Amino acid sequence: MSEPPPRGAERDIFRDTWVRYLGYANEVGEAFRSLVPAAVVWLSYGVSSSYVLADAVDKGKKAGDCFLPLPLD
Repeated sequence: MSEPPPRGAERDIFRDTWVRYLGYANEVGEAFRSLVPAAVVWLSYGVSSSYVLADAVDKGKKAGDCFLPLPLD
């Protein structure tokens, strides 16, 4: 696992916690494909895709917060 963030730094929930392992849910689903119903495999892809989407939205919002809004004049 990666180093803990420096003191005072914001903790990235998608990288620094157990939540990051949700991104690998599809790998678990594929590993058990022959043992579980197809719906379980598709569910595992839904879990990992949701993780990726949530992480991308979070990073996009944080990146957008760094910029000043454009004047509306």
